[in-house]
Amino acid sequence: MENMNLASLPPSMLHKILSKVATTNIRDFGSARIAFPGFNKIGRNDYFYRSANLIYLNDWSYWLDEVTAVRTFRLNCYRLGNPEAIYLRGMYEFFILHLVDVGREKIHLAGERGCLLAQFVDGMMNLAFSVDDRGMV
Repeated sequence: MENMNLASLPPSMLHKILSKVATTNIRDFGSARIAFPGFNKIGRNDYFYRSANLIYLNDWSYWLDEVTAVRTFRLNCYRLGNPEAIYLRGMYEFFILHLVDVGREKIHLAGERGCLLAQFVDGMMNLAFSVDDRGMV
């Protein structure tokens, strides 16, 4: 039986593993990057932040010192054009900040970039906000 270690895995597999770790626990994400140079290389790549799955990011149970790490992670994803980060920001602006037009634009943009949840929400918002001359949907 051949020896299987992390260094022998292809970069795409390392990317999937690190993405899963990042969405499960941000502290483990940092530890994984320190423990294995392959993870550190992938974790510094812009593509990683553009494609990270943020919908399932477990950010409700962090200690105060980890809140900054989660914010930084999400901000990096948003700045690099991650569709889920754009969607989550649009939902925040629409529902929390009551910036209806800005939030809808971001939700629509996230849908155009491939976020399926954003496509669904955008479609529902289009139905909810479509009114004809008589005031009927």
